[in-house]
Amino acid sequence: MIGDIMAISRLRMGSDGRGISTLVTFFGCPLHCKYCINNFCHESKQHNSVPRGAYTPQELIHILRKDDIYYRMSGGGVAFGGGEPLLQSAFIHEVCKLAEEGWQMRIETSLNVPWRHVEPLIYDIDEWIIDIKDMDFLIYEKYTGVKMDYLINNIYRLKELVNTSRLHIRVPRIPGFNTIENIEKSVEWIKNILEVEPEVFDYIVENANF
Repeated sequence: MIGDIMAISRLRMGSDGRGISTLVTFFGCPLHCKYCINNFCHESKQHNSVPRGAYTPQELIHILRKDDIYYRMSGGGVAFGGGEPLLQSAFIHEVCKLAEEGWQMRIETSLNVPWRHVEPLIYDIDEWIIDIKDMDFLIYEKYTGVKMDYLINNIYRLKELVNTSRLHIRVPRIPGFNTIENIEKSVEWIKNILEVEPEVFDYIVENANF
């Protein structure tokens, strides 16, 4: 089994959960967000301008173990991002099986994929960091280019299987797309349905015309 990996970023702090982490990002994403910072994740495998990393689970674990002491001492671990890492959940599952005890395994996801991509990781992931964009159907589709049906379905199913303490829901302020009122409605929905206090943050957009 091979992982189609964009980058492996070591010794990160404060951006991928508690402690020191290694962020592993994957090619591929069903969304086409207006302000995507990794838009090249959509490049096909035949595109020569984007370097690709093909790793087996064993090869990736060998790299991750270099920072084992930092994970253990800081309460950190490994974060999987993208792109949309859930599209390669079978690979991530194999990596999690090889991970050392004590590593925190996290995933940064839109959760907008068929459930079959989510299910393999239910018992592997310690923290689900979910960027929901906005809970308004029209705003979500306008910003991402896709409908949010999978996201809604997966949130309900995940809530039944995962303790809400493992859910970290992020609600972005997206310039030119959602208003303060939209954000407040998204936050209220998350609190009522998931019983989780979401994180509200800003997308920093350079040279955007609104």
